[in-house]
Amino acid sequence: MASEDARPAGTADIAAHALTGPVRPVSGTLLPGFGAVAEKQADATALVAPDATYTYQALHADVQRLARRLLAEGVGAEDLVAVLLPRTADSVVALLAVLTAGATYVPVDSGYPEKRITGMLADARPRLLLTVRDLATRLAPDVPALCLDDPGSAAATAALSPDPVEDAERTRPLAPHDAAYVLFTSGSTGRPKGVVVEHRSLMNLIVSHRELFFGPATRHLGRERLRVAHTAAQSFDAAWDPVLWLLEGHELHLVDDDVRRDPSLLVRYITEHRVDVVETTPTLAEQLDRSGLFDTGLPHRLGVLALGGEAIGAAQWDRLRTLPHLLALNLYGPSECTVDAFVAPLAEHPSPTIGRRPVLNTRAYVLDERGRPCAPGETGELHLAGAGVARGYLGRPDLTAELFVTDPWQRDGTRMYRTGDLVRQSPDGTLVFVGRADDQVKLHGQRLELNEVEQVVSGHARVAQCAVLLREDTPGAQRLVAYVVGEGCVPEELRAYAAESLAAYMVPSAVVVLDALPLSPNGKLDRSALPVPDFGAPVSGGREPRTPGEKLLCRLFTDILGPVGAGIEGIGPEDDFFLRGGDSMGAIRVVAAAREEGLSLRLQDVFEHRTAEALAAFVGDQL
Repeated sequence: MASEDARPAGTADIAAHALTGPVRPVSGTLLPGFGAVAEKQADATALVAPDATYTYQALHADVQRLARRLLAEGVGAEDLVAVLLPRTADSVVALLAVLTAGATYVPVDSGYPEKRITGMLADARPRLLLTVRDLATRLAPDVPALCLDDPGSAAATAALSPDPVEDAERTRPLAPHDAAYVLFTSGSTGRPKGVVVEHRSLMNLIVSHRELFFGPATRHLGRERLRVAHTAAQSFDAAWDPVLWLLEGHELHLVDDDVRRDPSLLVRYITEHRVDVVETTPTLAEQLDRSGLFDTGLPHRLGVLALGGEAIGAAQWDRLRTLPHLLALNLYGPSECTVDAFVAPLAEHPSPTIGRRPVLNTRAYVLDERGRPCAPGETGELHLAGAGVARGYLGRPDLTAELFVTDPWQRDGTRMYRTGDLVRQSPDGTLVFVGRADDQVKLHGQRLELNEVEQVVSGHARVAQCAVLLREDTPGAQRLVAYVVGEGCVPEELRAYAAESLAAYMVPSAVVVLDALPLSPNGKLDRSALPVPDFGAPVSGGREPRTPGEKLLCRLFTDILGPVGAGIEGIGPEDDFFLRGGDSMGAIRVVAAAREEGLSLRLQDVFEHRTAEALAAFVGDQL
């Protein structure tokens, strides 16, 4: 953490201690710009969703109607409005309507386990929940709700004026320092923490993206309006980038859950809908590449690929930067700094880098453990300051004070955020990601705190001690493993218990029961001594596959588990895919491989029918 002792004698030469982005004033909020775009290109396609297509005029009108309905329900400035909706056009309308009403948007993923959803709603204590009847009844019976699929409620909203909401209709005029959204991320205490981001930070991001993202993309493709795929979960901070494209006048494609999670289907969607821009994680981008996204024979080729959420490997970086038709960008930034703090074109850098210069009105410091600037080549913790820094964590002043600290090189009380990311500055001035300074990890582009997983698993009555580790015993095969001590612990029961509270990507691939956790000579947990889990041993049964379906799926399971199952004969029909080392990304590959064999599967089918025997029985007459 930086301290007063770290402050240099003078503050004029900030460049000696920071990488500094362009500096210029940014004011206002996103909403006037959306209205101007809707008026200018009223008949242009704004949104293509699984259930509906909107022009800008129609989208703007529905947003104003729903915003007025929220105001009529008593929603005002700084009131939190949670949005728990399926991935439909209504989810986009709801987001924009909450902002238009002057309230604070809180996305809640309807695919999360019930306990996680109820916990997030309990922490947020929203003034209102926008949802549908089924989800309200099952997941939030005690939260005041406006159900968009209720016929009477829908009719009342449709009868309201579609004209732009005026400041006089709000509880007070919308201000740049009002909270725009609260995004829940993995928390080290065992419960997610809500990051509060203000309108001024979102406005700074969209202005910066005009120069670093939107502008280069439109120039690269030679067109003013592009088709942009929204493939991120709506509770993920990367979901804001495609929404900003929409507000700038581009055509947004809200891709269905089943499609966005299946690389083969997503490649088909991109091709058939002639999508120009996709933002995704490096892990999924690798799957898209294997599924033919960059094949030269496609009738339509993707023009812009933005990668974020996790580090890009050297081989992937080198491949993407040399594709002549593709503009590939690396986006770096924590949720606490409003999505993106660096934008680095891969073609400008021969090897993986965060970038050389931050986005607009942003400063980046590399500091040592005492808060002193690191020399080039030295590893330190990356601190970010400027317009993108969030307000803090919702209802967590202690954690906010710990991670959002005073910038000692500024005299106005400006804060900077301690990212926990370890970086070093190369001789050419670029930043290179080295690792983490804490227990936060990235798995398939998703951020998680190992402590949160440990806290949840430790909540089981039989667990006395627990340690969770992200292992990569074979290159490219990351697995989350829980090690537990406790009498009568059953791995499969503990995984099922964890799945009741944790998102799917956070559930350990394996649970290893130990007599005791290994300790170092100083009495601390010796993570290096934790054993490699045995994914090779059959979990149950042991019989040979009998039907053509079982034989096919056993082969697919074995091929996909690959390095995890190396040295074994294969997966039996009664073996649980996930207990043999499978995870959510492996399940995506199962769906894609099955489709190549003529089987139509959804990702959810693999989670619900976890053995080859059960999945073969489920697909039935498809075989």
